[in-house]
Amino acid sequence: MEGKTLIFVVLSGLCFLPACFPRIYILVEKAKTWTEAQNYCREKYTDLASVENEEEYKQLMAASQKYYSGHLWTGLYGDRNSWRWSLEKKDSNSEGEAEFRMWKPGEPSNERGYENCAGMAAGGFWEDWLCTDTAQFVCYHMTSSSFIYVNESKTWSEAQSYCREHYTDLASVRNQAENDQIENMNQNRSVWIGLYRDSWKWSDGSPTSFTYWNNNEPNGDYACAVIHNGRWEDYDCDTTLYFVCEIVPVKQQVVRVKVTKQETSVNLEDAAEAILKQLTQTLKDNGLSEDIKLTWRKQPDGKIFYLEEKEENKQKMLT
Repeated sequence: MEGKTLIFVVLSGLCFLPACFPRIYILVEKAKTWTEAQNYCREKYTDLASVENEEEYKQLMAASQKYYSGHLWTGLYGDRNSWRWSLEKKDSNSEGEAEFRMWKPGEPSNERGYENCAGMAAGGFWEDWLCTDTAQFVCYHMTSSSFIYVNESKTWSEAQSYCREHYTDLASVRNQAENDQIENMNQNRSVWIGLYRDSWKWSDGSPTSFTYWNNNEPNGDYACAVIHNGRWEDYDCDTTLYFVCEIVPVKQQVVRVKVTKQETSVNLEDAAEAILKQLTQTLKDNGLSEDIKLTWRKQPDGKIFYLEEKEENKQKMLT
């Protein structure tokens, strides 16, 4: 058997921003649509600007101060088609049932800017409502495969919690027959069902828990967001504006691993890629984040592996 030492580099995005690796904001004075600005930032930097907390908001304001009273693109956009069910019954869905919809003509309208939860109105058609509105609701009980009408007025989140505590979840509607069944139970009353969306998202996938919307914003007219007078507003995505990009530094960590080669016929250099894939899969099976990537660090001679007995001499050379 032959002892070998290998070195690989861990590229990690797990460091909590901004404590370890703060975002760097860059003002770009080139007029572009939101999509053009996104492409530019991704090509030149990391992405359009995102904000996760008050400290980053202050840094973004400092970077964009020159156009404080103007309009600048950020990475915030409205994903209006991200509707999904509170209960994902993937195993029991036939083809197309997860995408079954019964929207009322003109819906979802997002009239009030944050209509991110769905209800069934009279006639069995669906509408988007503010999740903080209150209505009766319909639960689903998986054990009995039945729908349960609940004659209590709650917000969507409260209704979801109630259904999960007493039954399985808010009702998913997979086909016309189930829609008709719930409509008959409602007797022309408006009720919550389990459909919802996370409409506003950051271009780089950052959490959207921190918001700084202007009064009466977003108003639902447009699907992209700008900074204006220190606040956020929705804006026509096709308008050409200046914008703010971000650079997000990547955390690197070097890890040394010892490998014992049992098959003398195996060339470890040739098998390097396969070993890396196996290591990556093993780490993912044990909870490795998708944000972490592994790559080899080659030695000065271009090789990845070297004999263990050479390590002492190599360390002397490095010092």
